[in-house]
Amino acid sequence: MNDADQEYEKQSLTDLAKGLSRLPAGKRRAAIEASASIAGVSLKASRAFVAAAADAAKILSAEDLRAWADLGRRLAMGKAETGMKFFADGAESLKPVPSPLRHLVFEIAAKQLILSSSVASESFGLVPELAKSVKDNDLLARFLELALQVAMRSAKHSSILLKASPEVAECFRAFGEARESVIEASFKLAENFATRTGGMTADLWVELPQALTNLSARDAILLLNEADRFLEFGGSVTLLLISSGSDAIAAGRDIFVEWTKASRTVAAHGNAVLIAFLRATPVFLRRIRHHKSVNSLSISHVLRLIAKIAETDAESALSALRSSAGALEKVSVKQYEAWVIEGLAEHQNSTSKARRSYFALETRESRDKLQQAKTGISLEAVQNVLRIYVEGLTGREVEVAPLSAVPQESRIGDGKTIFLPATVAEFNDDERDFKLYKVLAAHAAGQIEFGTYAHATDELKAVYSELSALYSATAEERDAFSLAGYIEDVQKGERARPDDVFDSAEHKLPAGGDYRSVLSVFPEPRLARRIFGTMENARIDTCLRAEYRGLRKDLDLMQQFLRQNRPYIFDVPANQVAFELLFQITMCGGATDDARQFYPQVVDEISAVLERFVRQRSEAKVSTVADSLLATSRVYDLFQNVMPERAEETDAQEDEDETGEYAYEDKAAQESVTEDKVKREREMAAEDVSELFNAWNSLDDEGEPDDLRGAEAWAGAEIPEQALESGDIAFAYDEWDRELNDYRVGWSRVIEKKVKEGDRTFVELTRTRYRGVISSIRHQFQLMKPENLTRINRQIDGEDYDLNALVDFVIDRKADGRQSENIYTKRLRRERDVAVSILLDQSSSTARTITRNPLQPYTHPGRRIIEIEKEGLVLMSEALDAVGDIYSINGFTSEGRRNVKFYVVKDFADKYDAEVEKRIGGINFENNTRLGAAIRHAANKLLRQDSRTKLLIVLTDGRPYDHDYGDARYAREDVREALTEAKMSGITPFCITVDRESEAELRDLYGDVGYTIIDDVLSLPERMPNIYRRLTT
Repeated sequence: MNDADQEYEKQSLTDLAKGLSRLPAGKRRAAIEASASIAGVSLKASRAFVAAAADAAKILSAEDLRAWADLGRRLAMGKAETGMKFFADGAESLKPVPSPLRHLVFEIAAKQLILSSSVASESFGLVPELAKSVKDNDLLARFLELALQVAMRSAKHSSILLKASPEVAECFRAFGEARESVIEASFKLAENFATRTGGMTADLWVELPQALTNLSARDAILLLNEADRFLEFGGSVTLLLISSGSDAIAAGRDIFVEWTKASRTVAAHGNAVLIAFLRATPVFLRRIRHHKSVNSLSISHVLRLIAKIAETDAESALSALRSSAGALEKVSVKQYEAWVIEGLAEHQNSTSKARRSYFALETRESRDKLQQAKTGISLEAVQNVLRIYVEGLTGREVEVAPLSAVPQESRIGDGKTIFLPATVAEFNDDERDFKLYKVLAAHAAGQIEFGTYAHATDELKAVYSELSALYSATAEERDAFSLAGYIEDVQKGERARPDDVFDSAEHKLPAGGDYRSVLSVFPEPRLARRIFGTMENARIDTCLRAEYRGLRKDLDLMQQFLRQNRPYIFDVPANQVAFELLFQITMCGGATDDARQFYPQVVDEISAVLERFVRQRSEAKVSTVADSLLATSRVYDLFQNVMPERAEETDAQEDEDETGEYAYEDKAAQESVTEDKVKREREMAAEDVSELFNAWNSLDDEGEPDDLRGAEAWAGAEIPEQALESGDIAFAYDEWDRELNDYRVGWSRVIEKKVKEGDRTFVELTRTRYRGVISSIRHQFQLMKPENLTRINRQIDGEDYDLNALVDFVIDRKADGRQSENIYTKRLRRERDVAVSILLDQSSSTARTITRNPLQPYTHPGRRIIEIEKEGLVLMSEALDAVGDIYSINGFTSEGRRNVKFYVVKDFADKYDAEVEKRIGGINFENNTRLGAAIRHAANKLLRQDSRTKLLIVLTDGRPYDHDYGDARYAREDVREALTEAKMSGITPFCITVDRESEAELRDLYGDVGYTIIDDVLSLPERMPNIYRRLTT
């Protein structure tokens, strides 16, 4: 600014200052002094102040005018324009703020200005809005004093606190006459919080309205006072206690009291596990409050047991909290207590990991102990009777095994074993419980006999093609094929859509695919799987009634029990109504009267689908699993239209929590609903029976995303579960833990995927490179094919005498009279009966380059191990094609226990064609080597083959490793156990490795099952066929 401009500003300022002469003496003096002070910073800002001072003086006292001017001056020190704008806006906005409280506004802004001028300006504008909202001077003063206290530590958080305060004030008003006590408790907590943590008080203020909503004043005060006591553990803990404690106290004061006691016991072991315990509480409460015979007293007792565990080991208490809801689905609270006490006694001197795994129900031992605690009929007691019963029904030899004894993938599709609950105790009557076992056994046998696990049938292929085309369509196209598009007249069940709509679609069922392959094409596979399980049970029930009339009486008994105890339809949560209707219609003989009255259209449409696809049986047409899948599609589309939005599902569940059996809190009300409670328990018992029918179709992948177990969970070290892609299928497998000397149940998640196709060029180049070798291998392997007919001597019967055996017969009879009757010869057709699965390691270590010449990097760049392994696959495929053995090629890699990827390059049913060659070309290195899980999945796929000889060849470049696979010894023990499991089930495992450096470890790892080390990696392709020939001849 030049001298002329400065002179003008001074003159202009002087003229404006004359206007201040009309102010009262005190305000005039304050204004003049302030304008001079501001002029020392900026003449323009001073001029803006003087221009606005007269109007501001009408609102502000002399002291407030000084404070207002000083605030503007400090803003101008940062940027003159900011100060000028502040004065230009005037003090009119401060009118809603009572005069005695305005000094607090200026003090807050002054504190904030030290750190941020923008935050100070924002807060200055927030206070008037807060004043309008609160309309209570005393309460407003407390809000401002709290904000000032926070501003001394954090400008940003004090502004957030002011922004959240109107909602907090509204929350206080909801308590009516009792609000003063709640306000007092809230500010006491907040002030102590601010003293201890400073800025985190804003987080408390944001959380408070949600935590106190729907609580009584008494409960709110109890929660706030308890949170105040937990401040000794830090602000983060207190915030979690407020949010989780709100759920706990809503469930009942007794529950809240026991929960806080348990939390304090856990707190003695450190904040890390305490925070995990508090975070796990809402999920625990939501799950446990839906079980039969679990009321407020029962939950309190469970929490006391958890506190008892925490006295010894807090991590184990956290595990018990997470697993208790699942445990109480199987046993009563009293039986659960016995299980806890036994676990504490047996693991008193065990490692913390062993205790934690026991109470997390991760090990087979802990699950067996829980089953032993359960009353009722055990499967072990009736296993032989049920086996004979099922064999008599079906005319087939079957085995009966408990559901909990094997990984879920092992239960499915071998056609020789049925899996039943380890215990049935639904009726408290041995005779009726045994009848339930018979019905469950008949259903399981029916799944085998009537083709639930059928593979690659023409019907499945047609359904896969139709549904793939349907669900790959756009939303608009799909809307045209809602249920109304399928069924024009629900009474007649006539289709409005021609059968050939999708005939042109090119969607092929994966080789060997079954019902799970079809379910994977639905946009929401979990919803489809749930519907399918009920539909398939209805189909099996229909087939059993038609084929085995003697079974009808027991089937009717179960149907009658289920129907009598269905809930009143309006008592069912909104998001469960559709499933309840489906279950009534399919398994209970039809919808109940109240369900039909309130949902007539849905009942009619589901009934029409059931009659058309499931119940229709004739001489020419028997329903198959494909019909159940088609019915699933129709009902799936219906559910998409009638069910609440998925986003509302949680809210509905929470609403049901609040208005269900816990709606009655006082004793008088409880006495008045005794009959309702008894009826509700019967209904839940019936619900448990219905779950037994669906156990075969359930997978343990329905848990909460953050429902992690063990130290991996609360320490945050576990890699999260990756979402499934289209066509993926997930399987759960146990994993051996050497420290526990037991299996961790369902610990690994294997995702079966298709390899992305690459280029056939790789296979063609390999054929060119090994042209002579391939020709020799094919010739050698063709010689291994047996002749069509072979003469077999010394048979008990046959076409002609065996002269040598006849001579021996005569000699032996004369010598001692102990002659052999095998004196005949016959010609038999003998064929190779071999199935082999080749498992390829695709870990990142296979990216290593060998034979690279550092002096000639461009002409001799070297080759990756994965490329050499792929060449070995090409030569093996040529050899196996020549000999005619069935085989599969699979690859695997992993990223933690929940993400073991199992790539299917060639399945047993696939032909070695151009598509498989492209998949071999697409194989690439990826991540880690969780070998145990991959071996278990490959072995389970191999066990489905009927071949007499089953061979599993593992091709790897080193030792097993994964992020959470424990130490090297843990990994080796798990792999060794997986190989032993395969061997005991009739599979011959054999490992080929290229890692000579760790020969001692490899001998320890593979020595019991056979292995070989390839010194020269480049010789691998040529050696693999020779190794295979030795193994199978």
